[in-house]
Amino acid sequence: MTMNSDQAFVANDKLMLQARGIEKTFTLHQQGGARIAALSGVSLDVERGECVVLAGASGAGKSTLLRCMYGNYLATRGTIAIRDDSRASRHVMLTEAAPHEIIRLRNTTMGYVSQFLRAIPRVTSLDLVAEPLVSRGVNEDEARERASALLERLNVPRRLWTLAPATFSGGEQQRVNIARGLIAAHPLLLLDEPTASLDGENRDVVADLIVEARERGAAIVGIFHDEDTRERVATRIVRLESAAATVEPAVQTDSGVLQTC
Repeated sequence: MTMNSDQAFVANDKLMLQARGIEKTFTLHQQGGARIAALSGVSLDVERGECVVLAGASGAGKSTLLRCMYGNYLATRGTIAIRDDSRASRHVMLTEAAPHEIIRLRNTTMGYVSQFLRAIPRVTSLDLVAEPLVSRGVNEDEARERASALLERLNVPRRLWTLAPATFSGGEQQRVNIARGLIAAHPLLLLDEPTASLDGENRDVVADLIVEARERGAAIVGIFHDEDTRERVATRIVRLESAAATVEPAVQTDSGVLQTC
């Protein structure tokens, strides 16, 4: 017997995200109403302390699935439930949530790193990274101190901290983006190619940060095209093919075997 979302979240304290039967179809209204099926029947459970890596060819729907999980896209069919222990049901049904509920979840529960930095004009890098902490009630001085430490670790030059990142290089912008996404230590992290613009040294730093987040108990879903990074951070790999999810065989790494679903 399959449990519904209410039962699943009550029964499994480790569960952070549950997706069931996710479908996403895009309608091209300016091209005669053509419809493109991006996802078909994707189901996934993600628990605390694991990093589920989405793999598959370009166009398989990896980024689309992450955007559905973050509430940027509304799934055409299916349900996505997110852990929320402040509720009696211990979860929020994201696919039915009002905009203000999604915003609250992003503040308290879900961190997201996209492929590209969408910076607010004239806001310095330091303030941009500190903002998620300030919005959660952290003292501004403490937030800036923690932001400084993270920017330092990510090798963002100090001379750039007081500048807006719009004119930074792609790699510098990506590191600011990563710092902003990770600083609040959200219990659920969604990472869309966070290392795509980085050199080997900085990819290693980001991989270390992701592993640390996983080991402190964060539930992570990510896309990593760099094979070395993927093998370092992943506990499971889910392959998306032809708008349907299949599971990739276990992969041996130095730290053990990656478990499949």
